[in-house]
Amino acid sequence: MVGVIVPVHGFAPYLAETLDSLLMQLDRGDAVVVVDDASDEPLHLHRDHVSRCVLVRRDVCGGPAAARASGLSVLAALGADHVALCDCDDAWVEGKLALQVAALASPEFASAGLCFGRALVVGADGRPTGERWQSFPRGLLEGDALVARLYEANPLPTSSVVLRRSALDAVGGFESPVRLAEDWDLWLRLAAAGYGFVSEPDAVVRYRRHPGGLTADVAALARCQLALHTAHAGLVSPQLRARVVEADEAALRSASRRGLRALVPRRDPYR
Repeated sequence: MVGVIVPVHGFAPYLAETLDSLLMQLDRGDAVVVVDDASDEPLHLHRDHVSRCVLVRRDVCGGPAAARASGLSVLAALGADHVALCDCDDAWVEGKLALQVAALASPEFASAGLCFGRALVVGADGRPTGERWQSFPRGLLEGDALVARLYEANPLPTSSVVLRRSALDAVGGFESPVRLAEDWDLWLRLAAAGYGFVSEPDAVVRYRRHPGGLTADVAALARCQLALHTAHAGLVSPQLRARVVEADEAALRSASRRGLRALVPRRDPYR
């Protein structure tokens, strides 16, 4: 069984499109859990989605990691074997999920904790922006090379990820010590525990850039990245750690000196 978690906080103009793209790919017995993370106005699903999705409302806004943890509790009770992620402004391209479930079922990838795909970046109007993200060839990423790559940068589109629930449970679930970059923290925990990551570039998600999908506090983002790299410092060589932490500290000094609150891209439905 596959369960999908969609966290929402506040106005979600693309949610209906998101849910349509998920539901068309799910088999009988699969589930979609939409988590309303204490929106000021309680979330109401479209009538086409009410009977096909589980809606959970949190009383206190905890951010994407806490919202996903609430969704995971529902999926655990339902017996989901795989947990797929999708933000409320993104959408899956047809065939995405089937490719990833097949990959995770392959004996070749038995050591993998997750499968990720590729992002097609679109604007508010749904048209491709031409922006290109780093992509990977099909296959298994594992070992020290994976850990080092993940420590230095987060190349995984969150809405493309399908996790084995057993692996997710083994590393403590979604709860994270950082409010921003909480998905990055999860990838590092999985890699540190020895799980490989399967790349399936034909599993495509439409990642949406739009004004409501930006975070304004560059300094907060820099602080969270520094905290993340400090928490996972033991995973990499002293040389790599020093280089990455130095870049974090430089970004934080620059933001603090300029009082910077410029718009920067984010990878979660809210921050």
